[in-house]
Amino acid sequence: MGFFTNYGKVTMDKIKNSVIEGLVSFDPEGATEAEIKEMEQKLEAVSVQAAKSRQTMLKEKDEADKIAAVYNQRIEAGELLNQKITVETDPAKKASLEKSLATLLENVEKMAADVDKEQQEATEAEEMFRYLEQITRDAAKKLKEAKSQYTQAMREMQKAKMQEQMAKEKEVATKTAAGLGTDNFNTALKAMKHITEDAAAKAEAAKLRSDLLKPVSLEDDANVTAALKEVKGEVQPTSLTERLSALKKK
Repeated sequence: MGFFTNYGKVTMDKIKNSVIEGLVSFDPEGATEAEIKEMEQKLEAVSVQAAKSRQTMLKEKDEADKIAAVYNQRIEAGELLNQKITVETDPAKKASLEKSLATLLENVEKMAADVDKEQQEATEAEEMFRYLEQITRDAAKKLKEAKSQYTQAMREMQKAKMQEQMAKEKEVATKTAAGLGTDNFNTALKAMKHITEDAAAKAEAAKLRSDLLKPVSLEDDANVTAALKEVKGEVQPTSLTERLSALKKK
């Protein structure tokens, strides 16, 4: 049964990937927008989880802090009673203090397990929040990068379409100027030319789709990043003179 289950899963994954590739080939813009929308939905879902986890963490921490405070107060009270017992000379008072200390210690000893439990729950709640918080940050970063790549790909695609249109217009103008616009060509020659142009167009379209989905990130280029910071005025003064000059400008 395990073999058939795994086989079915692999087969479904292949079908899913094939469908996605078909959608991208047919409508790269729509497919990319759909993928970004899906990323936005995932980010929203994990951010909600992180927010709930943070509330749980704060609640558990508050409970742990409160019981720890009570525990420490009773320990201090026990130490104070023990000091009084040491200096007390009246047998009756000393016996009363010892009884009170015994009662307090019994109570504190029972509390110790609850203190440990509350602290453990607070630690686990914080670990879960930190985990979800990191996932949220990673998802936000990926979404930002995807949107940047999509914007760049759209510019490149629009530029390619404009170049294609200009090339067609230039071709028409050239043919007209050369007197070829109304010439009658052999039927077989026209068919061969149409097939060639169609194949070339399909090849160009495939290259365009590949470029559209290719990851592009300026953040990986340290020189570009440094230049952008300098243009934006984000370069921090380094020398004492530059730092003093910057303070005067304020």
